[in-house]
Amino acid sequence: MRRFTAILLLCILAFPIASAAIDSEEGGGELWFSCNDIDDCSLTEFHTGESSISGTVNSASPLSPETIFIELPMMPMQTEIALIPDVIKELQVDLRYQDDIIGLSRPDLTVTVIIAQSTTVIEFEGDSNPVDGTSDPHHVEDEPIEHGGDRLFWPDEEIRILLQFDVERPGTWQLNLRGSSFMMLDIIWSEDVDSRDVDEPSSDSSPQVTDLETVHYGALVEDDRDCWTFDVDDHELLRITFVWEEVPSEIEQTHGQPDLILPDRRLAPTPELETEVTNGETRMTWQWRALPTGEYDFCIGGRLNAFQPYQWVGLIAFEGLGPTSPEEFDYSSWQWEGFGMKAEEFGASELNAASGMMALILSLAILLGLVIEIKQDTTSKPIRYGIFVPGVLVLLLGGVVSPLWAISGEVQSSDEMSLDELIDTRLDQLWHASHPGTPASSRALHVGATFGMLDGETLSVRLEADSAWPLEDGRWQLHIPAFYELDFESLIFAKVAQKSTNRPVDDMLDSHSRTFILLAARTLMLDLLMLEALLVVDDVPDSNIIHFKTEMKKSGSLGLIQDPTWGTRPIDIPEGRWRLMQDNLYPNLISITMLDGDKDDLEFRIKIDNEIDHNLLFSSDSVQPAEPLLESQYLWIIGGISLIVLGTIMENKRRTKAKQILNRLVAENMWD
Repeated sequence: MRRFTAILLLCILAFPIASAAIDSEEGGGELWFSCNDIDDCSLTEFHTGESSISGTVNSASPLSPETIFIELPMMPMQTEIALIPDVIKELQVDLRYQDDIIGLSRPDLTVTVIIAQSTTVIEFEGDSNPVDGTSDPHHVEDEPIEHGGDRLFWPDEEIRILLQFDVERPGTWQLNLRGSSFMMLDIIWSEDVDSRDVDEPSSDSSPQVTDLETVHYGALVEDDRDCWTFDVDDHELLRITFVWEEVPSEIEQTHGQPDLILPDRRLAPTPELETEVTNGETRMTWQWRALPTGEYDFCIGGRLNAFQPYQWVGLIAFEGLGPTSPEEFDYSSWQWEGFGMKAEEFGASELNAASGMMALILSLAILLGLVIEIKQDTTSKPIRYGIFVPGVLVLLLGGVVSPLWAISGEVQSSDEMSLDELIDTRLDQLWHASHPGTPASSRALHVGATFGMLDGETLSVRLEADSAWPLEDGRWQLHIPAFYELDFESLIFAKVAQKSTNRPVDDMLDSHSRTFILLAARTLMLDLLMLEALLVVDDVPDSNIIHFKTEMKKSGSLGLIQDPTWGTRPIDIPEGRWRLMQDNLYPNLISITMLDGDKDDLEFRIKIDNEIDHNLLFSSDSVQPAEPLLESQYLWIIGGISLIVLGTIMENKRRTKAKQILNRLVAENMWD
């Protein structure tokens, strides 16, 4: 029994349970400061070691300060690939200093965070006069990591934290541990390469023997060649489907055309390709026709610094046995279906232009007649200045100035875009972002920004609504007919024709074009969904012309690892409210299928099961309907016309009465 206990103790000492290899599991990004003494510190997954470490400084002065260094490497070393976030979620260092002059204080502290090849330096200002002898630990949240665009953390790379502080007086410093000092990273993806690479050994010279219709699992690691050999019987169609798991775009494999070696050792002709992306998972089906029977070799190849798990299966079939051919795939031109429209059409209020052109014409006609009328001499200053002039001013303001203001407000300004221009600009941005040479961090930044607007940029677009639909809480959501007239497929393929300099080979698009098409289809759909959901107003607008203008602010994103979405928000929407909108609007299913061959087509499948609470929709100040200068401008016009008519009637009565008096006087003089 004693021997067993001793062996168990040795095993525990040799293989400590404290681990800090970061991963995406719950708690996998927690790094706790753990020390046995100042020279034996590390970052661990669990609390271990002493509750605090301390040291005494006997000789230090402002002229000759003493510098203290504490180094904390991550233990044990990393064994998985992980995606490093852009920010440190939380960092806290509970460092204190006690001396006979000031008492308890916190010194200035420099924290250097080393993650693989990146170095992030954080400066903390000390507290030499803590209230009641205590103060909060050095603490920071959402601190940017200076990773230089390289977000991948590979096996055997390290995380290391260096603490440095100076003391200028003799005293004792203390670093509190066991939960008081730590760093938290939000690791959204990690993978154990060795556990997924189960298809080895395999190569061109030594392919694995298998059956075509067996489901195969494996991973393509760097520039490896994974090969299989199998027999193919009589058939009309040979289909091989690869399903690639979602990984960060930095390490995503190229998904190039596989090599199918015929029985005579020649390469099979170029196949047709059907690509489907469903919630980040890429399904690629390669299809050949009328190949000979016999033994085939099948190989896929990767690229350096890339890794992606996959599964594949083959199928032989005859064209008369169901929809096995891409030509039988039922494609149609897909248009917007109003996924962001959460209001009900029943009770909708129709919207029209608020320019008041008829009111302007009527007002100008009345003013012209008034000018003719007012040329006639009149001796009644009270009527002229008490009724006519106010009436003219009111009519000018309500019937001329206000409609002109509304007309100018409905015109597209030089700093805003139409919906077509906004989409075209977004497609240009996505074309560059999807280029194979674009750094992954840059691609994620631009793709993830809402309509491509980065932090600090202004989204300004002019829209035309035809009606306002009521929400249950008394507000209104604007219905934009132009959304439903968009032909996504035509817009995207037209951009490929405009931008691509590569001529299709055997009717196959180049990999950049295929990536762009699938990325653009998904991104445009999500951008439009959010824009439509943001068109909420408190009251029915006076005009059908809507200006959406706002500065965009960086926000937490949603969606895929490599291609996030909605990473910027209108500046007046709080972060918490934006997160709720994201969670409620993001579709449960986004499936986009592209057929690449004799004809190029797209098919969309979108599913949103969430019942969104209308209270979660935000009435943003970004939605700015065109408005006349004056509310109820027709009342102003009526008021101005009424004053003018009243003045005219009173002037005519005054003139009639004056003529009667004049005629009486003339008649009396004649008799005299």
